[in-house]
Amino acid sequence: MAWFFSKAFNAFDLGQVDYWKCPACGFAASRTHLEMSDERWARLNNDFHAQTHYTEDNPYNRNQRYFNQALMLSLMRKQGLIQPDDWLDWGCGVGAVSKLLQHYFDVRLGTYDKYFTPEVNALAPTDLRPRGHNLVLNTAVFEHVRDRATLDEIESYVSPHGAFAIHTLVPENVPQNPDWMYLLPVHCAFHTNRSMQLLMDQWGYRCSVYNEHAKLWVLFHDDPAVIEPKVQALNKAMGWSYLHYKAGFMDYWK
Repeated sequence: MAWFFSKAFNAFDLGQVDYWKCPACGFAASRTHLEMSDERWARLNNDFHAQTHYTEDNPYNRNQRYFNQALMLSLMRKQGLIQPDDWLDWGCGVGAVSKLLQHYFDVRLGTYDKYFTPEVNALAPTDLRPRGHNLVLNTAVFEHVRDRATLDEIESYVSPHGAFAIHTLVPENVPQNPDWMYLLPVHCAFHTNRSMQLLMDQWGYRCSVYNEHAKLWVLFHDDPAVIEPKVQALNKAMGWSYLHYKAGFMDYWK
């Protein structure tokens, strides 16, 4: 990776932040954040999220997206795209998606977070089973991850025929612009369509879907010949392209 650009935050104990970029796949990351101590990183996250996670009138209100994610996962379960039971939301925050799934769709989603206390269906670390969960969900996590080992850990909980659901922003190219709206003080990693395809290849996923209202990708290990007809059936029932499908990574945002 090589230096890409810098941004001056002057907030949350952040001064100048230096962003670096991979010339091959376009993945970008904050070297400043990656080199922070664990203690400073935890403090930064706590200070920032204390202002955004617990108020309904903040500019990052996520309720509409959470409901659309719960709806999407419930419909995919009904269609047989995601197997029922043994669902895990890794890095769930307070467990908003789990609460909506349980209340409106009678679906149980286990919740786990290292920094927050989930309000529903909380799992202990010993409840997380390698290759033991039919769905592993993470929302607004990938942009906070400072090392590849953490990504591999999250993915390691997906069962061999399970699905991996990811909410983050994935553009074609990360803009070389300090004013880009995604450069929040706690965002340190920025994926591209090419870097996500590399992750899919390395983890053994073969196809994926995306819904623009839920802003959620779901990756599948199973043969595209098995997944695509189920996607088409759901879209036909909905009367529109509810799920955008592709063999490989669904590079929706060009």
